[in-house]
Amino acid sequence: MYKLINPFIYTPVALLFACIVFTLLKFLDETSSFSQIPSNPWLVIPSMILISIDMVALGLMDIFVSRMFKSNYIKVPIFSAFTVYQIFILITIVVDEENSKETLQQSSQYYYSTYVFKLSSFYNDIMTIIGKKQTDDGASAMFGGLIQRSPGHWSVIFIGGGVTLIFIILCVAKQIFDMQKQKKQSISEPSSIQTSHSTQQDEREMSVLLVDNTKAKRVISKHRKSKYFLYYLTGFFTGLLIILFTVFMCTDTNQYKMSAPAHWNFYKSHLKPSFSTQRYLDQVANFRLQNPLQTGYDWIDQRSVPEYPTVYAPKKTVCAYNGNLSYCPNLLEPVQQAYDPPNIVVVIIESFTPSPLMIDTAVAKSSDSIVSGPLYKETYLPNLRALSEQSVSFASLSSSGLPTVFGWHSLITGELPYSDSLNMVQSIYNDVDDFPSFFRAQNYHTLYVSPSDFNFDGKHNWLLRGRPLKKKDPERLSEFPLWFDDVYQYFPTDQQAVQLNVDASKFKTWTPDRITSAQLKYHFDEAAKKGKPVLGVWATVETHMPFNGQDELKYYEPFKFGKGVEGNDKMKEKSDKYMTVAKYADHYIGDVIQHLKTTNNNTILVIVGDHGAREVPLFKDVFVDPKDPDSVHYDDSCNHQPFSNDQLFATSAVISYLGDNPTIKSNFAPLINKVIKAPTDHHDLIRTLYDFAEDATQKKLPSSRNGRNLMDLGKNLTTSTPLRKHWSLRATNLHSELATESTMYRYHSLGPYGQEFKGIYPTCVFEGEERPDINDGLYHQFAEYHRFFDYLQRNNKQFSYKFRNEACVYPAVCDFPENQKAFNRNDALLYAVIFAAGGLGLGILISLIGFGIIQCQEKRKQPKESIPDSTRAMDSMIQ
Repeated sequence: MYKLINPFIYTPVALLFACIVFTLLKFLDETSSFSQIPSNPWLVIPSMILISIDMVALGLMDIFVSRMFKSNYIKVPIFSAFTVYQIFILITIVVDEENSKETLQQSSQYYYSTYVFKLSSFYNDIMTIIGKKQTDDGASAMFGGLIQRSPGHWSVIFIGGGVTLIFIILCVAKQIFDMQKQKKQSISEPSSIQTSHSTQQDEREMSVLLVDNTKAKRVISKHRKSKYFLYYLTGFFTGLLIILFTVFMCTDTNQYKMSAPAHWNFYKSHLKPSFSTQRYLDQVANFRLQNPLQTGYDWIDQRSVPEYPTVYAPKKTVCAYNGNLSYCPNLLEPVQQAYDPPNIVVVIIESFTPSPLMIDTAVAKSSDSIVSGPLYKETYLPNLRALSEQSVSFASLSSSGLPTVFGWHSLITGELPYSDSLNMVQSIYNDVDDFPSFFRAQNYHTLYVSPSDFNFDGKHNWLLRGRPLKKKDPERLSEFPLWFDDVYQYFPTDQQAVQLNVDASKFKTWTPDRITSAQLKYHFDEAAKKGKPVLGVWATVETHMPFNGQDELKYYEPFKFGKGVEGNDKMKEKSDKYMTVAKYADHYIGDVIQHLKTTNNNTILVIVGDHGAREVPLFKDVFVDPKDPDSVHYDDSCNHQPFSNDQLFATSAVISYLGDNPTIKSNFAPLINKVIKAPTDHHDLIRTLYDFAEDATQKKLPSSRNGRNLMDLGKNLTTSTPLRKHWSLRATNLHSELATESTMYRYHSLGPYGQEFKGIYPTCVFEGEERPDINDGLYHQFAEYHRFFDYLQRNNKQFSYKFRNEACVYPAVCDFPENQKAFNRNDALLYAVIFAAGGLGLGILISLIGFGIIQCQEKRKQPKESIPDSTRAMDSMIQ
């Protein structure tokens, strides 16, 4: 009789058990950041049911296929592709469960496409010098830190994974052993052989063995019943799996993602969002209602069904595209005097959140939207404090996403993070309202200094846009404008190390800020000699997790909390490390500030983080400064609620003008030494820089940056003028935040779980303030708003570079871009290769181990066994 409980079902059962354990950990266990996913814990039940159905169906198919392909001529049984696939499902689940708690993302597909298989580079790299191979200890250090901070959590994962792997190996060994045993029994049982007749058709054909009729009927009858039962069971679970999977794929909502297996979400991420015409028009109207434009601007696409609903422009340009508007005949353009454009330097600090320890106490404790005084404390960030005293600062300025693949990309391009995919990969063919090419269109010389290889995070196909292609244009890359005139990344050669007086062998994963700051100063000075205003972008790296620093230890000033500070020792250690590298970064930012003041002071300097630190959450006991009895205390609920703290999207920014141009200085004057605490974001910052350049050149270009001028915002706050209505979205796969002009609504991307309103930064100050009532309708409204941007970006309709062509504006005859196709990268084949190649290798390895175990057992048994005469006779007949 064929038994259902056979070795082929062991592996699915083992994997099912492991998947259920990891699913429980996702909902019920805290992470190394001591945070839980703020979702409905009851989701664990449907999640386990779906995973169970998935695994049982695959397990039954595994048995069925194994029986179909079973053959006495195959000495080593086929290690089922289903089993290998299940192993990769388990790995994907573990990766996604951990990331969903650490960074509120299900990101296995991002890692596969961005890191496992590096993205193809279409452009020729320039100004890249790698003198010595950089050590890649970043990932190991981060992973080691996670294990050290949560040994119990990771012990469960490693023990469960180890036991599962051992179990699978034993299953394979059992499969091989049973099949070999069955083969021997079929040959060595003389009672089952009555007669043998040799056919005359071909001398090479084997003898046909006749089986006793009575016994054969009994065996066949039992086998047939078992076989049919297996057919029915396999069909039922497979059909149930197909129905549930189809419903999941066709349901236009994110709420079921939390319950679905990780690989289901991967497949769904490759579907493009769809909108009916009416639904689309409703969202266009809602977007324009929630984001009214500044005076003198209008939406450029005024057609009944606009293709580019988020692009706006001066009314003169709008009239060139839509000549029948009521205000066009009598439109008068304001006349303003152009002046020498200022240089612009943007310093992007890696993972920068102004923790309460760094913020001036008076600023942190104030409940006002604008406060007088510097943002930072001199004790911890002296150079940034000195700069903020002469500038306007923004305490709650946020990125649109995290980590760098979302935050950096959104800052540079203006795209919002996809709800279920990766812009850095999927949007490489999109037209975007990026600020490098915008400033080149304003006749700026643009340069970028990077601490890491351009391939890191898949940046190369963005940073090198517009350069000559090193291979045939696969789609339309040659149409894109140039981003940066100069892009620099190098790890010093031996000769350069001597010239720079550095020991490059002691550097770690990336080039430290001490070196890249020197590179920025040198290349900026060289660019300034060309007679154009310069846009310089410098990305720092020191505050990148796990906060170990990239330079020699002698350049760091170790920070330690005092013994009197209570709190979690592991978190204090992490905070010590963060403060150490933050102070190091502050020192070399100070060098750049001083250099610009003395050599190129007609410069607007921006200091901003690419996203929050997230690894240094706001814990009340840790962040009370023992030297400051008036320091801020925090609501303890922030300890375990990731939506409550400010370490994900919240970063900060300082905008300063270092020169003497009276027009620019008058713009800054009312806001010097002021801190704006109202919600702002990266797009507001870039819109402000656009306005500085356009005011100087009087060349106003269409844009899709959904941002406000921060200088105007600050002036409205100082005069108590009502703020212009504005919606700003930031998101990960699992966490979203929609900010209005005065509040922040934080919620789970996949459902109305743990949703809450927050006020000004820092939001964890315990004031007991009343908040608006929250209902599920808000979640659905904001989720639809996010899907609207997904739809535009997936279809390449958020912007078109053709709008920057001004040749048609003054004849007032412009045509809208036509047939702008969306060339979204399709990674389905890539993942198939990953799963197939990795699975095949793992399957072969486990099969070989199992086969080796059997061979060892056979050799041990061989001296004790005798070959029956009947077996010898059978062998001679076969031969």
